This record gives sequence, structure tokens and C-alpha cells, in this order.
Amino acid sequence: MTQLIRVLCAVLALCSAVRAGSAQQVVFEEWHYHQPGDLLFDEGVHTAGVILEDYSFAIMVLDAEGKNTAIGAVIPGTDFQDSVKSTLTMTDGSARTLTITGDQLRRERPKAPGMVSYSFFLSDEDVELFQAARDWTLQAGDQSATFPLAGSRVAVDAAREAQKISAAGPEVRAEWIAACDAAAAHPYDSESPVPGVAWDDMDPDVATPACLNAYAAGEVPPRIRYELGRAYDKAGDSRALELLTKAARDDHYPIAYNALATLYGTGTYTTRNIATARDLLEKGVESDDPVSTYSLGRMLIEQGKGATDDIDRGRTLLLEAAEAGYPPAQRVYGQWLVDGTLAAGDPERAKSFLEKAAATGDADAALALAQLYVGDSGLPADPRAYLKYLKLAAKGGNQTALDALKLD
Repeated sequence: MTQLIRVLCAVLALCSAVRAGSAQQVVFEEWHYHQPGDLLFDEGVHTAGVILEDYSFAIMVLDAEGKNTAIGAVIPGTDFQDSVKSTLTMTDGSARTLTITGDQLRRERPKAPGMVSYSFFLSDEDVELFQAARDWTLQAGDQSATFPLAGSRVAVDAAREAQKISAAGPEVRAEWIAACDAAAAHPYDSESPVPGVAWDDMDPDVATPACLNAYAAGEVPPRIRYELGRAYDKAGDSRALELLTKAARDDHYPIAYNALATLYGTGTYTTRNIATARDLLEKGVESDDPVSTYSLGRMLIEQGKGATDDIDRGRTLLLEAAEAGYPPAQRVYGQWLVDGTLAAGDPERAKSFLEKAAATGDADAALALAQLYVGDSGLPADPRAYLKYLKLAAKGGNQTALDALKLD
């Protein structure tokens, strides 16, 4: 029951942010199963609930072991009552009323003025009645709130399914973690035990449910929090911001710094903030994440605006990421050695980096290699090498290469 009250109080703090328009959009008047990133979600329990337009809300909590279910509500009020009346109005208009008092009733004052909360345990039969009813009224003295139960059957059933996963034991948990890794791991996550999936190849319809089930299994590793955030982001789901924020700022998961920095750098799901993005990338570099190292190096060079120190450091970071084997860094470093972005051009050294990137399937690197052999880059013209790498780029889907082959 303490866990339930903690959930209720945390939600009240968020509701004040919703009033100010600074939190995520809230859907009122219909029950929902709460997933990671949702306003009413809390790790370690499975919940379904509804919020009214006056920010009263009801929430049903199922513990991870499947032993207890509780119902709680936050309603307007300033004084606690010794007992409350719980009334379910059934679809045929009949009413079922229960008085809860004494040790059966838990009272709490949430962190919001003019609101009080009451909660109590439910039997399995009570839960079935809630799912079958039309609405639920909780009355405490002169204060009351009536909550529609639309969507409660689907929402509570979803919470029960998640509860079953968490109660199934370590083998089931390991299976869902493996499924999440297989569908959403980053190919260059140094903490991941699997090869990973490129962004373009990731299917959010597969990755999201797999990672949600891994989450439901309990004891969430930071890697799974990051991978769920990545799956959300691929689906265009704004909950990615919260998941990636937790993975980076709370878990200090190395590659999550780059993912969160990307959201701030592009203004995705949040206000664009280049300074915040840079600070996050600095933390990623400190954590030895090659992806963050590449991103910060590129940022410093592209946005250095003539600042020699930034540009020199950017070149060092970009080279570090390239030598660590990160293909985009190898490709960009190679391209910039050719076009003079990195001071004097060095096509011979550029070739070695581009070859490494192209060998991993980087189609843009293969195209850059092909262009090295046209004859105006500093290397001798080589039609065979040009055609070889042009075909490799086309095979990887590079549109410029595909168009060039059509012309040839």
C-alpha cells in the first residue's frame, strides 16, 4: 500500500506541471494502462487509471508478484474523513456500495493544495466488478468524485498481462530482455551483448512491445531503458524524451548521452538547445562512448566558427572515434580529408578511412571512395576502382550511385 501512495503523490506533483502546460498532453476521461514514459507510470508496479479535467484521478495498482491489488483516488478536499463510500454504478443502473473504514482505509495528503487521497485493497471479485461497471464514485464526507470506467477492462487486463510477465521468473525476464536487445540495440553500443540494429532497419512495431515486456519483467537494466527510448523515438513517440533522459541523467548509460543530445540538438519532443546537447555529448565522451565522441567532434568542427581550439579538439575527437571503428566517423573524417575541411587535403589517408567504413556496408563511404578515383582528387584515375565502389554504394542504396549507374 505504501507503494500505491508513493505513486499517487508523485502523480500529483506532475499534475501541477500539466496545469502550467509544461508536461506531456493528458487524455482525460478514459482509463489507460500506464507504460514507461506515461504520466502515471511508476516502476515496480503495474497500474491503470483515469484523470478527470479537474485533475482528480483514480488509479488501480497491481504489485509485481500478483498478490495484491489496490485502488486509490485523489479528490478535492481539505479534511480527512474516517470512512469513505465506494459506489459502483453498473451498466444496468444498479449500484453496489461499500463502506471502507478503520485499518482497511489508507489516507494521505498529496503534494497539492486542496486535495486528499484515499486508498484500499481490492479482492479479485472487486476488480471484476470495477471492470464491468459504468462509473465509480468515491465519497468522503461532503466531498466526492465520480470516475467513468470507460476503457477500464482493456487497461486493467493489460496491467494484469504485464503483472504475469513480472511474476513469471528470471527465465521469462531473460527472454524478453534478449528480444528487446535483438530488436532495438544500437550497433555501436559498447555495453550491449548483441550486434545491434541500424536505425533504418529497426521496426518499432517489433521493438516497442519487446522492450515494454522486458520493462514489465522488472529489475530494468539501464540498457533496456535506453533501448525502449530508442524504439519510442523510431516510432515518433514523445515518450522517448523521458526514457532517454532517465537512461542518460539517472543511469549514466554511455550511448544514451548521444541519443538525448540528438533530441536537444534537433528540437525533437523538446525545445532546441545546442548548449544542452553539447553538455550531454561531453558526458558521453567522458564515458568513452564512440558515438558521442563522433557527434561532439563533428559539432565542434561544423559550429566552431573559426575558434581554433574547438576545431582542433573536434578533429582530435573525430579521429579518435574513427580509430575506435565507428563507421560514420571514418566516413566523415575521410571525406573531410579530401575536401579540405580538415586543413590540407590528404586523399591517400582519406582512402584508408573510407575503405574501413565501406567494408561495414556504409554506402555513402563507398560513394566517396568511388569519387576518389575519378581523377581530380589527388589520386590517379582508376575506372575499375571507380566502378567497383560505385556498385558497392548502389548496393547499399545510395541514390547518387544508383542514378550514376543508370547513366552509365
